[in-house]
Amino acid sequence: MIAILGLCITPVLLAQWFWLSGRVKGGESYGQLLAQPVVAADQQWRLVAHDPAGCSDLATQLMMSAQQLQIAQGRERGRIRSVAACSMRLPTHFALGLYLIDPHGNAVIFYPPTLLQDVAGRQKTIQEIATILKNNRGLSISTKA
Repeated sequence: MIAILGLCITPVLLAQWFWLSGRVKGGESYGQLLAQPVVAADQQWRLVAHDPAGCSDLATQLMMSAQQLQIAQGRERGRIRSVAACSMRLPTHFALGLYLIDPHGNAVIFYPPTLLQDVAGRQKTIQEIATILKNNRGLSISTKA
């Protein structure tokens, strides 16, 4: 009887120990997580290349990175669009980098250029964007009036 009770309680105690010891980690974001409305709603996710200095060479490099990240999404690339912030009005406090904006116009994640410089950083960014798109398949704007 005690053995059966021990078999039932052991998994609960182990789960509690792992939870309290910090061994189980929740989802971690590679980029900086944001939650603020930025631009008007659209039907697609947008990967916005933003340079506060305007349309400089650095903004062009960021735009190329955004296009490469879009292409790297494979068959999901139609759900995301690369945009240069020169043609958009973003708040002035937005820093240099790439912003992932959802179809409702909310800035979701920010990627500074330093995260996109090496291959490992670009791979993590590609995987994170793919995960966000996968987990938000139903996120779209209703077009019904």
